[in-house]
Amino acid sequence: MADLNLVFSRARYTGGPISLVFGYEDAPPAPDPLTAHGTTVFGFSLTGSGLVAYENRNPRRVSTRSTQVHQTARAALQALDMPSQQAAHHPGGHDLPMQQAQAREIRPEQPIGQTGQVRGERAQVHEQGTPIETARAQVHQITLRVRTHAAQVHQIADHLQALASQPHQIARLTHTGGVQALQIADRLQALALQLHQRARAAGRGLDQPLEQARKVPPGKEVWPPVPTGPGFEPHVPDLNLVFACPPYEQGAPLDLVFGHVCALPPAPGAPLFILPARYYMAVHSLTCHKLPSMEPVPIFGVNLSAAEGSFGWSFSAEAPPSVFDQLAATGTTPTRVLITLDGLQFEFVLDEPEKSEAFGGNGTSISGRSATALLSGFYALETARHNTAAATAQQLALAALEFTGFALDWGLPDWLVPAGAWSHIGTPLAAVQALVASAGGHLQSHRNAATLQARHPYPDLTGGMPGVPWNWADPSVVPDIELAPDAVLVMGTSRVFGADINGVYVSGTTHPPRALYKRQGTAGDKLASLITDPLIVAPEVARMRGRSVVGAAGLKQFVTLELPVLTGVSQPGVIDPGKLLQVNHAVPWRGRVRSVSVSAPFGGKVRQQLRVEQHLEATP
Repeated sequence: MADLNLVFSRARYTGGPISLVFGYEDAPPAPDPLTAHGTTVFGFSLTGSGLVAYENRNPRRVSTRSTQVHQTARAALQALDMPSQQAAHHPGGHDLPMQQAQAREIRPEQPIGQTGQVRGERAQVHEQGTPIETARAQVHQITLRVRTHAAQVHQIADHLQALASQPHQIARLTHTGGVQALQIADRLQALALQLHQRARAAGRGLDQPLEQARKVPPGKEVWPPVPTGPGFEPHVPDLNLVFACPPYEQGAPLDLVFGHVCALPPAPGAPLFILPARYYMAVHSLTCHKLPSMEPVPIFGVNLSAAEGSFGWSFSAEAPPSVFDQLAATGTTPTRVLITLDGLQFEFVLDEPEKSEAFGGNGTSISGRSATALLSGFYALETARHNTAAATAQQLALAALEFTGFALDWGLPDWLVPAGAWSHIGTPLAAVQALVASAGGHLQSHRNAATLQARHPYPDLTGGMPGVPWNWADPSVVPDIELAPDAVLVMGTSRVFGADINGVYVSGTTHPPRALYKRQGTAGDKLASLITDPLIVAPEVARMRGRSVVGAAGLKQFVTLELPVLTGVSQPGVIDPGKLLQVNHAVPWRGRVRSVSVSAPFGGKVRQQLRVEQHLEATP
């Protein structure tokens, strides 16, 4: 709150009492009468008299006496409630006698020749009225100047000191200064809120790795007491400096090698890996071209996905409306496109594009599958097949793909199929799927080549070790990919309880063998249902079919990992399903990638999401 004590610039008065006179000491003097005489033009003699009063706008004075020092002039603040406040109504004094004098008619009694003198006297009256109006305007001008200085706190103090004996207008200024002080308090409160907001921003910085360090707080640091007691050996610090490299030997070269590390950390054993790092940098690129002309196709981002159980990759994307006509199929031949993401190429056969039109939102949606889709459905004819001579399963699969232009990558143990043991009616893709499924496998497609890939969910490991889940953690097994925990952006886990079995019988329909596949180290007493297939005609296929059933049993969990797409040297890029993955946590764990989906929005971050199968039972 503002200080109401008046501070004067002059020295303190030390004499006797001083009389302060405000306004008139006695009653105001009566106005002087004014008589005018004149003669009318029509010969009538009229005589009149009038009283003219005017206001000189001098402030009313009040007489008072003070015997106190000048600091007690605080009583001037009390004048806010005294009659001097009523003087503010003077600017509305348009109803005073001065206005009435102008309305009266003056009757001249003098002859016409003397009319000039009368006019001169009347003009004199008006000349005196002009200063009165000027004085009235002067009052308003002073009010504006005083109000302009009211916003300055120090200027208000100067006026209070110099004009302590002035009329009520100064007292009104003092009241205005009190309101100004409250406004300043509001601004200080706003600054206090601003400081609080900065404190919240600093608190959020604690979540960042670089914000963990802090300054040493002020105060005295007290060392904790050294524990004592039986069996306790105090730590004795060693002041010898220990360097990573061995000491210099006499006669050794003195070449300076910067960045040299004497003991390199063990390199990952996997051929593809992502090493630990504080951050990973990648520059992403995305293009789409129409095949075989390589005509550019504009798209707004892309989504890619592949999973075990589906024979290939699939994609979806949004594009401008013009792409609908650009990618239209010609005849019965579907349109093919080549999508390149960070240098990784994916070839697809387009499904029918869909065009949508809306207010401010026209566009085209396109989708497609791997080129191996031409081996199925509408694009390929169904054919009856029968082996009249003995042939291996791989040979039968190649025969089904004959004249299709597609190759086969056989990733399963091969076996001999006797003559007449296999017959099939269907498309080339369905024929190869039947051969692979008899061994418990599935089909995948190459990313950008016309190649079918036959894979098993639990393939053999390094050195021919069976690829069952309880062998994944063996130290002699080299994983396909190693990941540092720093590269894992999001990790989720869902628990799955597999069948509680440790063995299964598999058998052919017309040809032997009938075999029992059981988990090693168990009695094989918890059996699954009998599995029969006409192509189970050899121990090799019976073993692979039984492994696919028993390997999926037991307690396991599926872990979802979200990773960046890194395509540098020895980095995995987009990870294919079926890869054996090792995550190097404090306790490393391994699992098989069962599906992958890639999201590459326009102008956004490129991420891939893996679904990894991890078994929790390492031993029978």
